[in-house]
Order: sequence, then structure tokens, then C-alpha cells
Amino acid sequence: TIGKSMNTTSTGATDILRKNNYAKLEDLSEKLSQSASKLAGSDKDSIYDKAKESGDTTDILSDVNKMVEAYNATMKQLKTTGGIMNEFYQQQLKNIPAGSKESLESIGISQAKDGSLIVDEKVFRNADADTLQKVLGGENGIAPKIGFLGEHINKNASENVVSASNRYGSNGATYMEAFEANKYNFAYLKCRPNSGINSSASILKHFYKTSGIHNIQDRKIEV
Repeated sequence: TIGKSMNTTSTGATDILRKNNYAKLEDLSEKLSQSASKLAGSDKDSIYDKAKESGDTTDILSDVNKMVEAYNATMKQLKTTGGIMNEFYQQQLKNIPAGSKESLESIGISQAKDGSLIVDEKVFRNADADTLQKVLGGENGIAPKIGFLGEHINKNASENVVSASNRYGSNGATYMEAFEANKYNFAYLKCRPNSGINSSASILKHFYKTSGIHNIQDRKIEV
């Protein structure tokens, strides 16, 4: 009885920690998605258009700093939260700026070995609005890709907060309810029979299938 009680307490503490980690990841990834979406510059009268008119890129720099701060915090929280899906997202997030290394460095944004981003404001201020829009926004910029991935990280985190709260799959929920609630949680899917999620290759395949894209780096806005 004592052993059972200790196991229950341990499980409860683990669930609370898991929920708290995912709640924090949910908040950070939402900030990442929002800040990156603003830099995508798809709206009329975007920050790039305003900068071209005024010749002042201060507002763009401010938004870049916000995105970089959210990016670094999300990367760190993905590692803290752990799990196969978060490791996958962390690597995908790291790959986006790595795939645009030279163009980012030309406007003062570099990537450290741990994947975090650093902004050299002096170099950034020397870049004109057209160059900034080309590197950051538009169809091939990094901001839309980061924003898109941020949305999926946020969705996965949100589902895991619910899962940790309600204990899907262990308190009478049906398999399909649990599957639906955890369709972005590949760590959950990997251990479910007949899910087909049993390797890194199938994780990647399932991500692209559920997200509707084929490759983060090749993605424009829609596929």
C-alpha cells in the first residue's frame, strides 16, 4: 500500500512537472509564432513598406530582437521539456536559420553552435529595408518558416497540457480520442500499437502528412 501510494505521488508530481513545462512551451511558442508572423511582411503596409518610406529600420530591428528572444527561449524550453517530438522540433527549428546562414550573417544575424541566434545591431542597421525583407520575409525568408513551425510547436504543447491534465489514454478515453488529442505528440504516437510511428523516418513522414507540407526549408507559404 505504501509502495502504491509512493508510485501515485511520483506519477502525480511527474504529471505536474510535465504540464508546467508544456504550459511554458505553449506560451513561448505562441510568442515566437506571433513575432515571426509580423516579420513575414505579408500584410499590406507592412513594417518593410513603412521602413522603405521613412528610411528607418528601427522598428524592424525591434521586431527581430523580439523574434530572436522568443526563438532562443523556445529552443531552450524544447530541450528542457524533452521527449522525441520536442527533440525533432528543436532540430527543425535549428535547421531554418542554418539553411540561410550567409544571407542572415549579411544583415547581422548569426547562429551559435547550440542553435541560438545572435543579433549584431550595428551590422543590421547598415542593411536597407529591401534586403531585410528579402532575407526575413516574403516567400523565401526565415520568418514565415519559423512562424509556421512555431504554430506546430504551440499546437503540440497545447495538446500535451490537456493530456497531462486529463490523462488521456489512461482514464477511460478511447483510443481515437487519445490519438486525436496527441496527433502532434509523436512521443505518444510512437508507443501506440498500429500507429505506424516507430522511427525517425516515420516521425518526419507523419509530421509532413499532418502539417500539409513536404519540407520546412522548401516551404513557401502554402503547399
